[in-house]
Amino acid sequence: MKHTFPLLSTLFTLLLLWATSCKKTEDTPSPGGSTTNPGTKSSAKSITAFAFNGLNPTVTATIDATAKTISATVTAGMDVTKLVPTITVSDKATVSPASGVAQDFSKVVTYTITAEDGSTQAYLTTVTVEKPVNNGTVYVGNLDGVLVAVDALTGDKKWSFTAGGAIESTPTVANGLVYVASWDKKLYALDAATGAKKWEFETNKIHPFAAPMVANGIVYYGGDPYLYALDALTGAKKWQYQGDAVRTFDASPTMVDGIVYASLRTFSPPVFGLDALTGSLKWRSVETDGSGILSSLSESSPAVANGFLYIGSEGDGVSAFDLKTGALKWRFTGASIANSSPTVTNGVLYIGSGVFGTNNKKLYALNATTGVKKWEYAIDESTAGYSSPIVANGIVYIGSGSTLYAVDVASGAKKWDVKPEANTLIYSGPVVAGGYVYQGIGKKLYAFDAATGAKKWEYDTGRTIDQSSPCVLAKDGTVYHAGISGMVQ
Repeated sequence: MKHTFPLLSTLFTLLLLWATSCKKTEDTPSPGGSTTNPGTKSSAKSITAFAFNGLNPTVTATIDATAKTISATVTAGMDVTKLVPTITVSDKATVSPASGVAQDFSKVVTYTITAEDGSTQAYLTTVTVEKPVNNGTVYVGNLDGVLVAVDALTGDKKWSFTAGGAIESTPTVANGLVYVASWDKKLYALDAATGAKKWEFETNKIHPFAAPMVANGIVYYGGDPYLYALDALTGAKKWQYQGDAVRTFDASPTMVDGIVYASLRTFSPPVFGLDALTGSLKWRSVETDGSGILSSLSESSPAVANGFLYIGSEGDGVSAFDLKTGALKWRFTGASIANSSPTVTNGVLYIGSGVFGTNNKKLYALNATTGVKKWEYAIDESTAGYSSPIVANGIVYIGSGSTLYAVDVASGAKKWDVKPEANTLIYSGPVVAGGYVYQGIGKKLYAFDAATGAKKWEYDTGRTIDQSSPCVLAKDGTVYHAGISGMVQ
């Protein structure tokens, strides 16, 4: 019996050491500092992404993770009282107000993030609206052959230039010069600041409608059966391409990846792709039967996006051609009379349809990949098939009859319309810059608030503004083009 107590004592000590060891193992943190206890709740409470996906283009905010602030800038004229943000937060955290709920960002909005463990973090969100174009200039021509330059903010005249014939061409600004064509068969290059003539180039074209397109120091312009490439600073001819013995290049060309795309007002072939430096033929559109025939191309300028070339037609609506093969990919014939030039943004194509005596006076939004109609907006006017739409700040703008329309890009619902004077016709397209939308109506150039349609100013040019769409040069050198221009896709 004298050995029993030491044995029991030893066993008790070993059991105690084993129990203590197990407890230490359970309490020991795993690598990275978190415990293996499944009952521990996360304290993560960060906003990792914040964007306004409903705007066009999408506006992505800047997040300061240290200061816990969020900031975003939207273009001038944007209505920020009902913006809808998309918010991404830490895993297992929640945000209030919730993502996808409209807020009034005309004031600071506070978002509170609640972690899984109940702890919170506030983020202060500020949205800044850009100021309107200051000291910018708007250029537009009229049927008296006058190209006028007016202050973009006030509408005050800066200078004017009188050509030898009517101006229906849309001016283009680049390299400190304004390029515009006239019925006197000439393409002019004018000093953008003073209106002084720098050079002129004579073609055989009597009624030029096209907007010159400038890229890489070369101005491209269709002046008769030829498409010309001229030195942008001197006017010296680099090359010319004859597409047809009779038909003319009435639409504005466009350029993508070193290829200039231009269309003839003809039946076959409708669209060419030329090497921008040499003028050699690189591409042409092909119909499903291989003929390359459309019923008529009218004055629609091509747009290139998503690997497609899009163009309107008086008889075939709007067509999409494969940019690699030239093959017809789809055609939407609902827009049956489309002198309007298509505009493509965020995978959606917008185009106007209809002229005098037709019932199909509408603005269409189509899926740019398939041609399937997303929505249509009926216009109770007569010239939507001529005015080329432009998209900005989630709104598509188009003129028709005497009215300028603003339509929601997502739903096709009217935001506003304005008809400052009756018995006039809009054949030109609007341009949007600095929160203003500029449109020629009758003899006058108008500036409207892009968000509300409220008139900011008007300038009387003295004669009808026909197909000449405005072009805006901002103080910082940014140029804003109308939808008809090949500078816009």
